[in-house]
Amino acid sequence: MLMQRGGGKGWARLGSFAVVAWLPVSAAAATLTVGPGKTYQTVKAAVAAAKAGDTIEVDAGEYVDDISSIKVNDLTIRGVGGRPHLKATVPPPNKKGIFVVEQGVGPVTVENLEFSGSRISANDGNNGAGIRAQGTDLRVKNCYIHDNQNGILAGDGLMTIEGSEFAYNGEAGYEHNVYIGTAPKFVFRGNYTHHAKSGHAVKSRALENYIEYNRIMEEADGNGSALIDLPQGGLTYIVGNLIHKGPKAENKYRVVFYKGEGGTNPDLRLHVSHNTFVNDGAPAVVFIDALMSTEVVVNNNLFVGMGTMIKTAGDPMVTDAGNLQTEMGGLVDRAGYDYRLLPDAPGIDMGVAIDVPLVPLSHYVHPAMLEPRPVVDAPDIGAYEFGEAPADTTGGDPDSSSGGDDSSGSPATTGTGAETGDPTDGETATQTGGQTGGQTGDPATTGDTPDDTGQSPTSDGEGATGSSGGATSGEATDSSGATSDGGCGCTSDRQGGGWALLGLMGLGLRRRASRQR
Repeated sequence: MLMQRGGGKGWARLGSFAVVAWLPVSAAAATLTVGPGKTYQTVKAAVAAAKAGDTIEVDAGEYVDDISSIKVNDLTIRGVGGRPHLKATVPPPNKKGIFVVEQGVGPVTVENLEFSGSRISANDGNNGAGIRAQGTDLRVKNCYIHDNQNGILAGDGLMTIEGSEFAYNGEAGYEHNVYIGTAPKFVFRGNYTHHAKSGHAVKSRALENYIEYNRIMEEADGNGSALIDLPQGGLTYIVGNLIHKGPKAENKYRVVFYKGEGGTNPDLRLHVSHNTFVNDGAPAVVFIDALMSTEVVVNNNLFVGMGTMIKTAGDPMVTDAGNLQTEMGGLVDRAGYDYRLLPDAPGIDMGVAIDVPLVPLSHYVHPAMLEPRPVVDAPDIGAYEFGEAPADTTGGDPDSSSGGDDSSGSPATTGTGAETGDPTDGETATQTGGQTGGQTGDPATTGDTPDDTGQSPTSDGEGATGSSGGATSGEATDSSGATSDGGCGCTSDRQGGGWALLGLMGLGLRRRASRQR
């Protein structure tokens, strides 16, 4: 809506016109209810009846083999009164997934739902997903996606995932917890992704990637491949994450793998700042492995355990400043994956000043939540800042300026919800899903050698061929080739959105808690 700076009568007339123009759209939007005794008994029926701008509210409960094809724009589907569980017990008839966002459709928002059990046959692609995203813009919030062949399998539309959990998705190395195709932008913020089966915890071919404040782990018994795989490069910010390489990983040697196979995105700049990496696996691991890049910026990361911090090929511009590698990271509970800092942690106040786009705004709070990261003296190395809120000098709530209690010097007791604007009753974010599309070629975990260049391009298959789920224009594809060692492998988005604003609220200075050096 155009706005007149001077206000007055001109402003009033413009405002009246805007209201009149808006009313028909508002009146047309409806809320469709799903559940026992509600208008619709199944999600599928409500989705089929929905029109652009509608909201579907699904009561908590189990919805077995309730498979939906989403064909209308500006649709929101959310769970209410708990988290509804969409559970597939038979292969989805569409041979793609439990939710399929069709080509050209968006935006679509999916909130507070659980997806599990999506599987299809090898002949159909072995690639069933909790959510198959073929549209233009999908936003997933506070969902739990688990035990599918793929958690989310996305194509070339915008993709935003916040406050959600992904677990035990995968099958034979071709399928992953999260797979994003050649999207213009991928935002992955405040999520918990773990125990991918042979595949990657996060894989993206997007032109831009913003991977921030997540817990990305294999843990003690996970057998995944790379934790973050960006096979085509892209402008990438990996900021404030907790990243764990486990002892049972099938690909023992890669944590962040950049531009390992497939096509090449036009922007090959990789930025990695304020993450906490922990290696409990092979000592020969490479934490950040960039096979092709123009610039690699690695600042203020904490590397706990043996391994090579940064490995590049060619002649990129490399910035390596403020990083610390140690066996004794001063973590609250390394074995329990609590990577907050103890008072005597060696990385406290040891970080260097960095560019604004790399400055972390938040901390991860388990499970799948965020809270503002304070600014206390010099920055601490890693994903957490050690400190406490200052005494209130305004007469208000002593924690009101910082967004809640400090979480870095003591166990977290508060945090932001997994999403803004829609309470979720404090539940763990969850979501499951499955997609088809057919996969062929070398699995993500083929080979476990730390060889520098031993990649043999073969099909990786996320959405390759497949009898009914075969990739077509706008669908998820990943057919440009795996690597022999498991490679199957604009302006900053970091200042935008409710979570970023919440982080900015927490940038008031805090005083450092007293501690023993």
